[in-house]
Amino acid sequence: MKNALQATERRPLVELAPGFGALGEVKRLGILNALASGEQCACDLTGCCGDRQPLLSFHLKRLRETGLVRARKEGRWMHYELDREAMRELADALLRLADGEGDASDSCCG
Repeated sequence: MKNALQATERRPLVELAPGFGALGEVKRLGILNALASGEQCACDLTGCCGDRQPLLSFHLKRLRETGLVRARKEGRWMHYELDREAMRELADALLRLADGEGDASDSCCG
């Protein structure tokens, strides 16, 4: 049985590279882990970066730019949640590679 992402057109790995790059930082992984249980206010995420709000903002910005996290403003507070579809797209790309289903257009050697 195919999931919804398999039913849609697959993006080339080169387009997914920023998302993979965003996963290469421990603090960002901590933020994603905290958001796995659901939407959270930025004030609830400060512990992910050692209570340093500017550092948290930097990492949340990166996660938003790569599409792994969505944000919405409620009053003066920002609330963040995982974009589960984007996360599944990255996971699906890794599984394709692990299964030997890489795309020739994704080759680093052209």
